Amino acid sequence: MRPAGSRFFSAPFAAISLAMALALSACDRGETYPPALATGPTGALSFLVIGDTPYDEADREMLAAALPKVRSADFPFIAHIGDYKGGGAPCEPEHDLRFKSLLAELAPTPVFYVPGDNEWTDCDRHDDPATGQKYSDLARLKTVRGFFPTIGVAIAGDAPTSMAAERQATQIENATWVHANVRFATVHAVGTNNGRDWVTGDPLDVAAAAANARDALNLLWISDVFDRARAENATAVVLFMHGDPTAISGKPRGEICRDAATSDDHACDGFAGLRATVRAAAEEFSKPVLVVHGDTAPFEISRNFAGDEGAWLWRLNAAGDAGFGRTGLPYGIRDVTIVKVDPANAAAPFAATGLVTGKPAKAL
Repeated sequence: MRPAGSRFFSAPFAAISLAMALALSACDRGETYPPALATGPTGALSFLVIGDTPYDEADREMLAAALPKVRSADFPFIAHIGDYKGGGAPCEPEHDLRFKSLLAELAPTPVFYVPGDNEWTDCDRHDDPATGQKYSDLARLKTVRGFFPTIGVAIAGDAPTSMAAERQATQIENATWVHANVRFATVHAVGTNNGRDWVTGDPLDVAAAAANARDALNLLWISDVFDRARAENATAVVLFMHGDPTAISGKPRGEICRDAATSDDHACDGFAGLRATVRAAAEEFSKPVLVVHGDTAPFEISRNFAGDEGAWLWRLNAAGDAGFGRTGLPYGIRDVTIVKVDPANAAAPFAATGLVTGKPAKAL
C-alpha cells in the first residue's frame, strides 16, 4: 500500500523528484479540450504505431508501401513514438520537414507524437553548422516542442476534438485521450539512458536539471493518467514512449540517476523511477496495462520489465528499428505496427502485427 500523497513515486525517487515536480507544477493536470462526440464502442480495438523510421531509403520505401494500407484501414488514431530520422544523420531542418510531410499524408487521422532521442538528445553527436560546436540537445528539444500547436495536442489530424485529448500543461508532448473505454497516454522518455548519457553539447549540470524535471513531470503525468483510468472505469491503459525502459544493460538496475555524463560509463538506471511508477500504478489499476516503445530492435510483446514485472503489465517493442548489424546479420522488422487491444482476453489482451509484412510480434 502506497503512502498517502506518494502519487506512485518509488521511495528512492521521491526524495529527488516529488518536491521538484510539485514546485514545477502543483496542479499540472493538463489542458482540457471539448468533449468528444464519441470515442468508439467498447470492446476490442486496433490502432497503428509508427516509430524508428525512416532511417534510410529502404525505410522510406516501406513507408510509401504502408501509406495506402493506412488510409484504407481507417484507424481511429496513430501513435508516433519518435525517431523520425537516423541517429547518424545531423539534426538538420530537412528531416523535420520530411516528418511534417509524413504527418500531412496521414491526415485526417489523428496522430499523437512523442519525441525520440534521434531528433533531440542524440543530436550532439554532430556539430551544428550555425555555431561550429556540438548541437545543443536542449535547443533541439525546444525546436521539437515547437511542432506542437498552441491549440492542440498532436501535430496532425483533429485529435483535440475527436479524441477529447488533453495535454500536460508544463510538458506539452505528454498527451492523454480515451477511445473505446481504453485510456491512452504519451510519456516523454527516450533512449541513451533516458537522455542522461553522451551529453556533449550542453553543460552537464544544465542537462541534468532538465532531465530531472522531465522525469518528475513524467511521473506526475503517469499517476494522473491512472487516476483518470480508475475514475472512468477504463478497461485498459496503454502508454506510449520512445525509450525502451528495459534497455539497462551494464547499468545498476534501480539506481536512480541524478546527473548526466559525457559517455555511457555512467552508473545509474535512467528508467528506474518510471518502471517502478508504472508497476505500482498497474497493480492498483488491476486491469491490463501495455507499455509501447521503440528504440531497440526485437519486435515482441513481453512480460519482462527489467525486474519491475507485474501481473497486469505487458510491454510491446514496436516494429521499425531494422537493418544489418556489424556482422552482416539482419535485425528487427522494417514495418509499422498494428496493435490490437482486447481487454476481455485475460490471457492475451494485447497483440501486434506488422502492417506491411504481416509478421506478428513474438510473444514472450
